[in-house]
Amino acid sequence: MQRFGEDQIIVSRVLLTYINKHMTSLFRKRLFLTISATAAIFSVRAQQIAPDTVPHHNFWQSKAVRITTVPVILFAGSALTWGERKNVRELRNRYIPTFRYHFDDYMQYVPAVAVFGLNAAGVKGKHTLKRAFFSYAFSAVIMGVTVNAIKYTAKVERPDGSEANSFPSGHTANSFMNATFLHKEYGQYRHPLYSVGGYAMSTATAIGRQLNNRHWVSDVLAGAGIGILSTELGYLIAEKVYKDKGERPVLHKDPIPVDGKPSFLEMRMGFATATTKDLTGKVNGVKAKQGFNLGVEGAWFFHRNIGVGGEFAFTSFPINDDGLVIDDPDVAEISDAHYTQPMGIRYLHAGPFFSVPLPHNWFITGKLLAGSSLGADGNVVLVLNETWKELLEMNEFPYLRYKPEATFSWSAGVGIQKRIARNLGIKAYASYFDSDHNFDIDIVDDVDADGTFIFKNIGQERVRFNHFVFGLGLTAFIW
Repeated sequence: MQRFGEDQIIVSRVLLTYINKHMTSLFRKRLFLTISATAAIFSVRAQQIAPDTVPHHNFWQSKAVRITTVPVILFAGSALTWGERKNVRELRNRYIPTFRYHFDDYMQYVPAVAVFGLNAAGVKGKHTLKRAFFSYAFSAVIMGVTVNAIKYTAKVERPDGSEANSFPSGHTANSFMNATFLHKEYGQYRHPLYSVGGYAMSTATAIGRQLNNRHWVSDVLAGAGIGILSTELGYLIAEKVYKDKGERPVLHKDPIPVDGKPSFLEMRMGFATATTKDLTGKVNGVKAKQGFNLGVEGAWFFHRNIGVGGEFAFTSFPINDDGLVIDDPDVAEISDAHYTQPMGIRYLHAGPFFSVPLPHNWFITGKLLAGSSLGADGNVVLVLNETWKELLEMNEFPYLRYKPEATFSWSAGVGIQKRIARNLGIKAYASYFDSDHNFDIDIVDDVDADGTFIFKNIGQERVRFNHFVFGLGLTAFIW
């Protein structure tokens, strides 16, 4: 096979020698280009047949692309969610407003502690402890300088209003830096489950920062990107300094399993659009058409094409109630304005997943799931004028309340996925969610001695909460 590529090069040289002796300058140049292109094609063909004989350079396989792809996706996600961050926080405030569990303060360090603990226990990683430490030190300096420089320049207020240093999330940056450190030392060297465990810890840290109302979703996405990129750059510097020193030999060859069973865990974020012109078509003056969807899903594949799994997802539709007129003289007396909380639905589904491998590490994916959906209670809130703020000692007053009932729901989706590393992929997907909910409509009727609002039912509306979601997913393969 190697001889095939060499023969083409010999033929090309003989032809070029003949041309130089017998043909005009212009024609020589044209034919030279033609034969050079032909020789290049033969060389590429020879490389495909015998990849060790001819070098091949592909921009998409370059180190620069490999180390920046995931951070760039996370930075893009941060930018795209910037305008929706308050709506995302609204889900937290409505479902778990009193969440206060600060596991994220400690969990961020677990992957790094694992690396040094495994070394101390005699479980060797990809590099010696000295080189691993210096790689980590370079990473920590890059991460710390970057995060703090942006924090105290951007001066974004935290969701809880405590400080103006929210963007980006330092906890998240640190946790993803540590998870990538564990991934490089043990996930790439000994077993992929080290990587899965590390990134599970860092993801839990990022989620904890939002649940504890310390960061916006855009903060944690940017922090994750900074953390991963910092470790990649730290290792790049260490490679330049140490060369091959301190690097242990490969334990075993671990080729990418092109035809393997693609079990996975995935985080998804997408743009949601209703199948109807308006989800609230029966309610005058209130409109809802576009929103966002966040979710996690995973599946175990018992065959290269078929698996079983589930998804846990939220969809939220912000409400435009500019046309809502409350025909009540008492409301006009106490309120200057009003707003309606977004419609939010939680989905818990299970069912079959599908995957079809394509050339060059591409996949077509699919799913067909069913389960239950539960909506969050929402309110039409009156913004009190200054007089009534003082009298009631509050800024807002819930006037109307809607309560969606739990119901059966199902979802289906397709995606095109590219595996960019052995255990990492990105996916562009489209999903459809179908659920019909009965909404009980209540109006405030009284306030008891403890200040609790008492509502009475004034009717029920049925809402077809059917919508499409288009977005991106970050996939961790478990194989």
